[in-house]
Parts: sequence; structure tokens; C-alpha cells
Amino acid sequence: MGADAMRVQLIKFFTILFLCASCATIPIYKNYDNMDYGLPEISDQTETFNIEESDGSVYGISRKDTYFIDVNHDGKKDKLIRGRFSNMTAHGYTFYEIYLHDGTKIDFPDFRTVEGADCFLQSYKFRIKPFEITKVSRPMGQDWTDPTNALVERYIIFNKRAEREFIMKTHKPVCDVRALL
Repeated sequence: MGADAMRVQLIKFFTILFLCASCATIPIYKNYDNMDYGLPEISDQTETFNIEESDGSVYGISRKDTYFIDVNHDGKKDKLIRGRFSNMTAHGYTFYEIYLHDGTKIDFPDFRTVEGADCFLQSYKFRIKPFEITKVSRPMGQDWTDPTNALVERYIIFNKRAEREFIMKTHKPVCDVRALL
């Protein structure tokens, strides 16, 4: 085989390889820690707190991000706070609070993530326009990593309270509920 024929073969090979690689699907691994859960990438206000103790332990609220968003569709900016509670284990969590523009706090029971080292048992995703909250949760199995069926719920803010608009149970057990968001 001559040099020109070999060059043509190599060009064909790399062209096919490039085309296959460019058509590849998204990798299976997801970096959930940097995943977009619907809130803007940059908050309107951020507070950080030093929670490291003199012995090196960590326990407490390490960060609060505040977003000014119209959550009840009245044309006025309300306040959504996302906070991070950290500790020395994999069981820290993110919590949320919603206050209407008049200061009324929206009562949303257990409005926080439930996190383990390998699986989240509860997580949230937000949609801004129109504002809605999707909550995905599942019960714990024998331990955190035992997959169980999940519950997907969607909420809207109406008349100064969170009202469930939609509910669905999954048919396939999951370990980390963030895969459903």
C-alpha cells in the first residue's frame, strides 16, 4: 500500500472516529454537586459563615444565598433563601425558606434535602417562570443505598401557602433521587 493510500485510510479512520465521538450521548456520570436545580447561578445576596471550630470540626450554617423572585405571581419580588448546613459527615443538607414581599413565611414542611454519602433521599428543583417547586423523595431502605420507589410532587405558591399540584410515584426504585430531576 502506497503512502497516499495509507493517508486516505487514516483520514477515513479519523473522520469516522470524530463523527462517532461527536454523536456520543452525555456521559452516565453526573456531577450532582454542580447541577443546576433551577435557581439562578448567581444569587442576589450571599452570606458565608465560618463554622470551623478550634478543634477542626465543622458544624452549622455555612452559607445562605438569597434570591428575589416572584413566587406567587403577583408581580412583586419575594425572597427565596437557600442555606447550607454542614457538618463533619456526609449528612449535611441544603434548606430553603420562602418569604412573600409582605414578610409572610410560606410554610413548607421539611423543606430541605436529605443527603447521604452515596444517595440523596430528598431533593428539590425550581422553575422560575411560572414559579413552581418539584420535590422528589423516597423512604430509606435497609440502609441509605438500598433503592426504593420515589415520590415526585410539584407545588405552586397560592394564597400564601404551598399547594401540591401534582403527585406521581415512580415505578422503578432509585438510590439517588437527583437522577429524577
